Amino acid sequence: MSLENELASYDSQREEILSGLYAIDGHIASIRLYMKNVHGLKHFSFGTWSSRQHVIAGISANGHTGFAECIMSVNQPESSLKPWKKLLEGLAGLDVGKALREVRNCQGTWPEQLIEMTEMALIDLGGKLAGCPANSLLGLAENKPVYGVYVILSDDLKEVEESACWAREHGKSRFIKVKLFGRTQLDCEIIKTVRKVCPKAETFLIGDVNCGYRVEGAETSLEEIKEFMGRLEEAGLDACEDPAFLTRDEWVVLQSGVHPLKLIPDYPMRPSRRSIKEICRGMGEIYNIHPDSAGSIVDGVVLARRIKELGAGLMIGDDSLVGPSASIWQQLAYGLGARWVEATEKRKESDFFYQCVRSLATDSSENPVKVRLKDGFGIDLDEEKLAAETDLFEEILPAERGGQ
Repeated sequence: MSLENELASYDSQREEILSGLYAIDGHIASIRLYMKNVHGLKHFSFGTWSSRQHVIAGISANGHTGFAECIMSVNQPESSLKPWKKLLEGLAGLDVGKALREVRNCQGTWPEQLIEMTEMALIDLGGKLAGCPANSLLGLAENKPVYGVYVILSDDLKEVEESACWAREHGKSRFIKVKLFGRTQLDCEIIKTVRKVCPKAETFLIGDVNCGYRVEGAETSLEEIKEFMGRLEEAGLDACEDPAFLTRDEWVVLQSGVHPLKLIPDYPMRPSRRSIKEICRGMGEIYNIHPDSAGSIVDGVVLARRIKELGAGLMIGDDSLVGPSASIWQQLAYGLGARWVEATEKRKESDFFYQCVRSLATDSSENPVKVRLKDGFGIDLDEEKLAAETDLFEEILPAERGGQ
């Protein structure tokens, strides 16, 4: 099959999924937005997050509610929900399927994470209305157990060691991901610190450099990057996510030159609808679909099929999610046959969310993640408690459409 015909087949797969979703009836009676400031230091090669503004959406129709979550902003605790409320006003009163179509029509104009969150909440709602799991609506037939990843976001070696010890003691060490910083000596020390606690036989160790070994516009040579990767692999790293800003051809050349280290493209995968047409075989041995940047779980499902047809493994990443969307991405990873899922609920940061949970389809306290598919994505929250646990609230009713 030619590349043109192959890409056309993905368009057909997308339309087949959407045709079923667009047929879902049920007038949207209310859209509710809750914002929670989550405070906690997270260190990256590009900077530090001190707070994140999480939004949880609840969309109701015919006595059912669909939920999802995204991060609206970071380091902006004064953020307002009103701009997003304004964007969503046109959905109130529409049928669920028509609302999904309207959301997809906003691709390229709305923030990607808002589109993704709204789509997920509508699909959760659609599955509950139809009385079937959302994975079924998305055509996901696999039910493969998937491991959660324990993530360490620190450049303090003592904290790294303490975190690795906690992961091992609590059964979370099968897959560990460390943030790396594009400074070879420090990065090797982080890797060695984890390896003191978690040997290769027990732990698959992933490093995420956020392009720290060559940012966009820098002139670091591919040979230099290859040398850096060799040192990380010698220190004990199994896989490296986004080692540097690379062209598509450079990804292929670098992966062929650093084996057995597995490269994981992440930034080239965003958003899913575009990367379907841009990725190629050999860019990495594992490809990452990144929550809050995929732009659509429908497109993410189609992208996952392309990744598999390229002969590569699939992982599901994270955007420091703490609530309903972590559970949603765990279910998607389960249905897509992903090797691991990074989007799991967080120690302490997810406490406010668990206070509000009536029912979930997943349990990430176990590894592999326990998944018991329910109608929709199986998320049931006590919204009275959610309102008390969060910082801001906005509601959209059908009467608000069109400025009425």
